[in-house]
Amino acid sequence: MRARIFRSQTERDEFLLNLKLTQCPHCKKVGTLNRHGALRGYDENNVRHKSIRARRVFCSNRNQAAGCGRTFSAWIADKVKRLFLSAEQLWTFLNEAAANGNKRKAFKKLNSSMSDSAPYRIWKRLQNAQSSIRTTLSTMCPPSKIDGSQPSNTPAESTLAHLIKAFTGHGLNPIAAFQLTLQAFFI
Repeated sequence: MRARIFRSQTERDEFLLNLKLTQCPHCKKVGTLNRHGALRGYDENNVRHKSIRARRVFCSNRNQAAGCGRTFSAWIADKVKRLFLSAEQLWTFLNEAAANGNKRKAFKKLNSSMSDSAPYRIWKRLQNAQSSIRTTLSTMCPPSKIDGSQPSNTPAESTLAHLIKAFTGHGLNPIAAFQLTLQAFFI
């Protein structure tokens, strides 16, 4: 599945307004794209309310249209796919958990209504994605140098340090910057 990731909701809405002038990322035809609904998920501020996390776009092949019939989604960089937390909250959690080693305590600081097992699932997703994240970041800049004075430099700490180095000076937090720059989801 292809996805387009935008810096802000305003930027995404502008893209959606100009769909008929945009070529399909699959078949490259112009004039065939239509809005096709929304991807909904729970809002991080209100657990009983579902909010729109992304918009679906359809390349129409109906009624003799020349499109391919495939869809893609338009996301905002601050949303993380298949995760209740925003990119900012995820960044806060990962930094705290890597720094003090206590995932539950780091997660409690977010005041999230997710279950007690959620921080461990999120951490496992980071561990599973680390090799692809580091490989991708290595194409952008070399990893941070690790000196011998830091006794417990874990792989997660190294990954987060590499992320900070790659996206220093970017207007967004490193996870949102990763998603926006690389047009790929973080975990």
